[in-house]
Amino acid sequence: MLAKEIMEALDIRELLCTGTRHLQMCDVPEARAEADLILAHILDVTRDRLYIARDIQVTGSQREKYYDLVTRRGRREPLAYLLKVREFMGLDFYVDHRVLIPRPETELLVEKTVELGKTIEESPKYRPVRILDLCTGSGAIAVSVAHCWPNAVVTATDISRDALAVARYNAERINAVVEFRQGDLFQAVSGETFDIIVSNPPYVSDADWQVCSPEVRREPVQALIAGNDGLDFYRRIARDAGAHLSPQGVLLVEIGYDQGISVKTLFASEGYRTVIFQDYAGLDRIVIARKE
Repeated sequence: MLAKEIMEALDIRELLCTGTRHLQMCDVPEARAEADLILAHILDVTRDRLYIARDIQVTGSQREKYYDLVTRRGRREPLAYLLKVREFMGLDFYVDHRVLIPRPETELLVEKTVELGKTIEESPKYRPVRILDLCTGSGAIAVSVAHCWPNAVVTATDISRDALAVARYNAERINAVVEFRQGDLFQAVSGETFDIIVSNPPYVSDADWQVCSPEVRREPVQALIAGNDGLDFYRRIARDAGAHLSPQGVLLVEIGYDQGISVKTLFASEGYRTVIFQDYAGLDRIVIARKE
């Protein structure tokens, strides 16, 4: 029925209404906006042009593509995977099922990394600041830092070969200089030290995973789940980061909104002074740690 309605739609307005109704029936949040974005993507126009242009003709192949993507979105595939792009720090990152989709709240982690790094750079003992991004995934953090701050020396690691392929592609597209290495956390940087270590590690607990949205459950499990309490990666990072931090080095990690005190306590037990920063929604989002 959906295919017939799409193929027989007289104009863009009818196409959008048909797609919206289907997504609403599938309980997709913001159904109208997503129907708009899917069609705009297929037609390679901005969303607003869908409403002001009267001369756009939709071909049969474009209608078939619209049907395909609307159907898949109705099955709750993440929109970013369908469009193959997610904006982050004003940059367009390629994303697919191999990587976690970058979230807006992670932009704060990039901003804090650059802010702290510039402070180090301005110190009397200036040298190029070395930054390590653990669990880089799509490369959103590492590539954004390198793009915003070309003087930084940025290294990024991930255990997933597939994720690193996506990250390298993003660095090439955005023309950012990042060295990518495969390994589990610090495995790929044995014996090296960095001025800043930054990470958005997996931090979803086993219990929370069971109630995640259908879209989140389509993302890579290894990029999300971190044991019974969601703290497994923080334990490992707190335990091993000291050997890889330069004197006066700093560690930044993103956390779940309800994990601030737990992560702060965990790092304190390993000899770190910690500060919790909130995101723009007022939720605990980043722990910054320095060795005592």
